[in-house]
Amino acid sequence: MNRLVIDQGRLRAALAAQLGPVSEAMGETVAGFLREKLDRPGSGTHHPGLPNPSSAPGEYPAEQSGDLVRAIGHEAVDAFHQRAGALNSVAPVPVEAFALEFPSPPSSPVKRSTQHGARPWASKALLDSELRQWLREAVSKRGARLR
Repeated sequence: MNRLVIDQGRLRAALAAQLGPVSEAMGETVAGFLREKLDRPGSGTHHPGLPNPSSAPGEYPAEQSGDLVRAIGHEAVDAFHQRAGALNSVAPVPVEAFALEFPSPPSSPVKRSTQHGARPWASKALLDSELRQWLREAVSKRGARLR
């Protein structure tokens, strides 16, 4: 009787060697996309005391201090998974990262209870068709090297 024995450790290592670079490319792509979208002035009102015009409703948040952009990066969780976004391992994540994404709770030190509300950036990116296109291209480029 013939038996197929699969060494799961070797199989996982072989898959990681092939798919790890694709996962890394996806993390790099998400971080690059977020940096590009968050590192620009908005097209909304230019409030006194701010270096750039604010974002208009529906736009990614406008860059003001640069703190959020400096915290954008990616890191490997394991050979198959990447974490991308505002990461304390890259730079201290400013409170604005959360305040922009979510309306402020009553105890928040940052108030976002304006008529325009929050300026989601992370959840907006999850649904962004442009990011999906960037990811398809990154996977296509990195995946082509697997053959």
